[in-house]
Amino acid sequence: MKKTSKITTWVLAVSMAALLTACGSSGQGQDTAKTESSVKTESPAKTESSAKTEAPAESKAAPAESAPSETEDPGEEVLEVLEETEVYTVEDLVGEYKGFAAEYMGYTYSLEEAGGTSNLTLLADGTGTIDFDEDTSGITKWTLEENVVTLIDDTDSAATGTVKHGVIILDFIGDGSAIAYYAKEGTDTSWVEIMTVAEIQELLEKGPGTKTYETWSAIDASAGAHLSYELHTDYENANFKYEVNAKDGVYVSSRTTQVKDKGSTTITYYKDGKVYNLFPSDMTGIFVTETRLLEDNLLGMDRLYQALSSFCRSTKYTEETRDYEGASYAVEVYPEGKYNAETAFYYGADGKLAFIEVREYTTESGTTIPASFFTIKAIDTNVDESMLDRSAYSINEG
Repeated sequence: MKKTSKITTWVLAVSMAALLTACGSSGQGQDTAKTESSVKTESPAKTESSAKTEAPAESKAAPAESAPSETEDPGEEVLEVLEETEVYTVEDLVGEYKGFAAEYMGYTYSLEEAGGTSNLTLLADGTGTIDFDEDTSGITKWTLEENVVTLIDDTDSAATGTVKHGVIILDFIGDGSAIAYYAKEGTDTSWVEIMTVAEIQELLEKGPGTKTYETWSAIDASAGAHLSYELHTDYENANFKYEVNAKDGVYVSSRTTQVKDKGSTTITYYKDGKVYNLFPSDMTGIFVTETRLLEDNLLGMDRLYQALSSFCRSTKYTEETRDYEGASYAVEVYPEGKYNAETAFYYGADGKLAFIEVREYTTESGTTIPASFFTIKAIDTNVDESMLDRSAYSINEG
């Protein structure tokens, strides 16, 4: 808990990174339950806030006709009601805890199977320790209010969690993206639904069943991918036109920028671990940097691909129907999170992605990220192979 980055690194390390990095994450909490509704908005998608949908609150009480008698074993509904009344004291929480599970992207898995260890000690004087793979940090203060526990370290970094059936569930980052489960020896943890690596892998391969996942998973840069789209941002009312081609280890992105009355075209070119900027106006180019990060993900620098990959495995979304420019679209809306703006993906009657609307967003540091709007022209395999050849350019290798 010494540094947030350290916690994040640990959680991701035990999150079976090799298994789960098939798709990027937004950093938002990702619930396993999907909510659905159909809402029409009359305002244009670019300018006005669209109607939000929320999941109706689930009733915790058992229906009267099915309420069990006092002599019967309590059913699931009754246990849920009892859960709401759980109240803990500081004395209840004092002791040593072992981390037995963690949660990532809505999947809960065994720490032991993932190869990670974490232990938590809460002392009666309000201090304690926490360790990740035997790397120990001090807890200068911990507090309890009903069933909510807060841990604070010597840098004043805080982590909060809830206590449920004697298990402490800590949310280290505060957005649901880094969660671990702790229990004292002898505590019944059978109610925690822990999945095996094989089960999670099967679900990941299947995907969450969203249009956004289907769109993302259909893109195969190694076989050949072509992306054509326009991006409007409210910052200086700028517009960008992108033509992206990727194939056989080569990534080429042509970006035409239009701000007020000025326009220019720059091509980002990647091959063999090197990134170049090419300028069609005079057929020159410059070496920018060397990186191997794109070897396994050619489209990793592309804005449209980044938007898709950020949400493609998320199950925290609502379904709406929105009207835009006289047509009706099925829309998957992903809510604002700690690290992302509310983002809506518009799909036409043909099932293809038509628009992406990204709302204005203010970061924790107070920086405002202007709203943006993607208009999708094509996501297909029609690669312009002439763009993959840079031999006509005079390159300054630096």
